[in-house]
Amino acid sequence: MNILLPDYDCVIEEGIAEIKNRKLYLYKNGVFKEVMYKITYMLYGDDECYYCHRKRRASPEQKDKKKYFSTISMDHVIPKNFGGLTIPDNMRPACTDCNSRKGNMFEDEYREYMKILEETAGQGKSGRAIRRLFKESLQYKQELRRYGHIPCLPEKWLCKEDLKCILVTFWLSQNKGGSYEQMIGDVKKYNNLLYAITVTANGYLVDGFNANLVATLYDLPIKVVKLDNVIFLGFPSGGE
Repeated sequence: MNILLPDYDCVIEEGIAEIKNRKLYLYKNGVFKEVMYKITYMLYGDDECYYCHRKRRASPEQKDKKKYFSTISMDHVIPKNFGGLTIPDNMRPACTDCNSRKGNMFEDEYREYMKILEETAGQGKSGRAIRRLFKESLQYKQELRRYGHIPCLPEKWLCKEDLKCILVTFWLSQNKGGSYEQMIGDVKKYNNLLYAITVTANGYLVDGFNANLVATLYDLPIKVVKLDNVIFLGFPSGGE
């Protein structure tokens, strides 16, 4: 797949990444996610929430909370806990209220929930019952996703090639973080790995190192997303 990029040449950060001839070039190891965030803000701005369309407060006089918010954040449209990728195609700027309220909902689910909140406002006990039923149905749907009965990633994002060699610029001794333990727990419970690995056009793994380890450990198939317009040209300088 080709990820969304600005349609002009530019330096994202000197010595780190640049866009040239509609391709993204990465010149340093471990910067992929940081660069994806910067590109997403370049594409969508940092002053409007993708979901509620409120504007980021630019001056103290803009106090109306129905029109303005104070802090921008980045939301994964397909949630990270369901394998959502950190690429501009799957991220949108959002106010912290929407980002927090959306949680592990997918975009369509959150927009439906926003509509329910609006329609049930002031309805008291009956409104709470409607919201509770929606969340119960959502929990059931989420369990189906965790078992793999409902796909999380669009099929068109997934690589169909049989990649013979994937180059990894990570060290086995590095801290795997809490996500690794969470993946292990999910695999033991659901016998399914939600997460994909992200590979550049020239075969470097830039995201999903833990997912690759877990898939290998439990002999599970691994989903691969190959970014055809991203080239990695950096090499690790040591074990940092």
